[in-house]
Amino acid sequence: MTFARTKIQPPRPRGRVLLPRPRIDGPLRDALATQRLVLVSAPAGYGKSALMAQQLQDWPAGVALAWVSVDADDDLPRLLECLVAALEPHDLPWRTAPEALVAGAGETSGRARFTVELINALEAADVPHGVIVIDDLHRSHDEDVHRFLDALIDRLGPRWTVAILTRHDPPLALPRWRAAGDLSEFRQDTLRWTREELAAWVAAAGAAPERLDALLARTEGWAAGVQLALHVDRSGASIGSERAFNDFLTEEVIDTLDAELRDFLLQACVLPELTVARAAAVTGRPDAARLLDRVEAMGLFVTPLEAQERTLKLHDLFRAALEQRLTLERPAALPQLLRRAAAGETDPVRAITLLLRAGDAAGAAQVLLTATPAWITAAALPTARAMLALFDATTRDDLAAWNLSQCLLAWAQGDFATMDASARAAEALGQRSGDIEVADMGLGYRAIALNFLSRRGLRELGVENLRARAPAPHVVTGVALAWAAIDEGRFDEARQRYAVTLQHLERSNEPHLWYQGNLGTVGVHIPGMGPLLERWIDGALRVSGEQPLTLKAMALITRGWHRLIVQGDIAGARDALGATRQELRWLAEPTAVNALASVLQLQIEAASGDAVATREAMQQLLQGPSTGQGHRARWIVANYIAGCAAAVADADALREQLAVLESTPVDSALPGLHNIVIDIARGHAAWLRGDAEAAITSWQRAVADDTGLIRTRLDAPTRLFLAAACLRAGRLREAAAPLAGLHARALRGAAGSTLFARPVAALLGAHDWRGQLDEADRGELEGWLRRLAAVAPPTEPSAGTPVSSAASVLSSRELEVLERVAAGDSNKLIARALDLSPHTVKRHVANILDKLTLASRGQAAAWYRANA
Repeated sequence: MTFARTKIQPPRPRGRVLLPRPRIDGPLRDALATQRLVLVSAPAGYGKSALMAQQLQDWPAGVALAWVSVDADDDLPRLLECLVAALEPHDLPWRTAPEALVAGAGETSGRARFTVELINALEAADVPHGVIVIDDLHRSHDEDVHRFLDALIDRLGPRWTVAILTRHDPPLALPRWRAAGDLSEFRQDTLRWTREELAAWVAAAGAAPERLDALLARTEGWAAGVQLALHVDRSGASIGSERAFNDFLTEEVIDTLDAELRDFLLQACVLPELTVARAAAVTGRPDAARLLDRVEAMGLFVTPLEAQERTLKLHDLFRAALEQRLTLERPAALPQLLRRAAAGETDPVRAITLLLRAGDAAGAAQVLLTATPAWITAAALPTARAMLALFDATTRDDLAAWNLSQCLLAWAQGDFATMDASARAAEALGQRSGDIEVADMGLGYRAIALNFLSRRGLRELGVENLRARAPAPHVVTGVALAWAAIDEGRFDEARQRYAVTLQHLERSNEPHLWYQGNLGTVGVHIPGMGPLLERWIDGALRVSGEQPLTLKAMALITRGWHRLIVQGDIAGARDALGATRQELRWLAEPTAVNALASVLQLQIEAASGDAVATREAMQQLLQGPSTGQGHRARWIVANYIAGCAAAVADADALREQLAVLESTPVDSALPGLHNIVIDIARGHAAWLRGDAEAAITSWQRAVADDTGLIRTRLDAPTRLFLAAACLRAGRLREAAAPLAGLHARALRGAAGSTLFARPVAALLGAHDWRGQLDEADRGELEGWLRRLAAVAPPTEPSAGTPVSSAASVLSSRELEVLERVAAGDSNKLIARALDLSPHTVKRHVANILDKLTLASRGQAAAWYRANA
């Protein structure tokens, strides 16, 4: 959780707000029970939050309440993160990880998906009714927040109500809902205290009854004014407006407090909420608990929150008056107090805001740099962008931490030009200040950026001489240099670079660093890289744990590629793909890993020899978002499809993708691979039209570039196809040449890629290779033929095949969770009983509902009772 817990804790009603107000209480209660939207709109001090909290505190058991207080810097992802946490106690049956949905909500499609998934989860929740309260919505200026609320309210089912508390009407579809009878409004005139209501308040406060009329005239029924007037037992000018209230509050309350309490409040007012520990840290008063007791006992403008530790929230008007007084009397003290408040703030957004108000941009940038990796790992890019934008343009360029944060965001967005510029700035700033860690981190990010931009100058950076103690610079530069070495065909160096990189990586348990240390599927088929990738996979899965991170999906997909391309284990690759797909569904299907899963699916079907399934996988890949991400992405997709089309002798698909490869600019292909990839595809096109000589010509050019051929992952299958073409053309003496060293190549690298040469197996198997191939290579060839014979395309179950019962689909752990669900246990109780995290329980519940095709926990419980 990256926000203050107090943002989702409602006020605890006490004092005057407990007085009944039948004129409002009944209609408000009815509205909260029946309406789609309840709008409480009035200026500050009209008791909106207290009124709502009072209404909801004694609702029947089982009625769900989610309360979210909005801060000024809340964007949509942050608001949604709070909303998900506020709904957590009600065990909504999410079918996708809500954290992943929140992470993607910064984009239009992600916002739409979150809304749909939330509506479905709310509809399937086992609650008779629920109310979602959005307090202080006037503080949000994010248009996406309003768009989300519009969509949510439009589609809410009858068991849920949204209540919005605000100082002014939000830009929502209020006229439409008003016309449809779906909106109940409680405004300033309704919230004013009438004479009859004030009489009860005056009596409860122990004030003289004769003050009633004067009190009403002076405050105009404004709750804040009434509270202040009763607190200060003297008559005077009207305090029915915020300005008059502020002046009176300052003169008649703040300035009349004893010096001890006044000084304490002036210092503590910089805190969003007051706890004993934080108030003591900011004010330097070890007796903060005693002073907070006095504040509450005096009935000053504070509200207790429903928190685990004692927490008071100053009313906005009181807090503003205190801070105004502090600024006038001790302007030099304010920055230091803000820094102290930030030091105890666990919410990075609040901490950054406090430090920027204190004029401490450098400190704010350090908090930003600490928080950004977690935001990036969780795909919360809009939050990172919003925080970067808070810094003044005239000062941020001189902040190394700001530039490093910008590097991370630019990397995540694929903006390598910005990444390079920010990395240069960070490196220069680190060198100027003598900060080795910063300078080396900037250098590391420059290496990554150059690796993607052009690789020119990469070796001249001097990254081999990093002096940083932290692992991060060594990890990012090691990956960049390993990539460069692969591109340049120096595979031994790439392996050595990555081995050292793993040593640094294994010193860290930070998921974001393991993600940065991912060599990716580009390294799977490189000679000798397999064991290193297995180490990365194991480490990535370990640090991911039970968190809903893209890192875990990336590790699983890499394992699938390794099983297929290196080991030739189709069943193992399918298992890994299945685990990846399951993970991706839970992670809201992040585009990058989803595309890799589609490519793996395609390769598995082609390696299995299933032409129909391969064609379906091709179409799925072509329709995916990766094909719309520029020439390089389309070239990569075309390359994979062409190789798989050749593996199942699909001439039409091959011809289509060859045209794409030929029309792609050279600089849009992977470095050094443009011509060789075209040669391989042209050879296959010639082979499929029966022109063995043309195929030989193209494939001989391809095998002449040994390192390039290895980089394509098609080294072994291309050599097998070339040997077969020579046999078909009657060039028997030349047929053995491409197969020389076949055994050694299989030991070093991607032996599993031989599965893609299935169409020539019969031709190669019928030839007598004795005297042409040495014993090791001939044994490798025969072993390949046996592997192919053992791999048959998957078949559809026959009509008579019995279908497994639903119970057999569930794992033993899922059955344990289901038993607890049927017993009525909450996720938290199930987690405690089974020694799991609540997140893991939530994931198990989603799996159970998916496998049993059910919608709610209640349905799952009923299924268990009927089938147990």
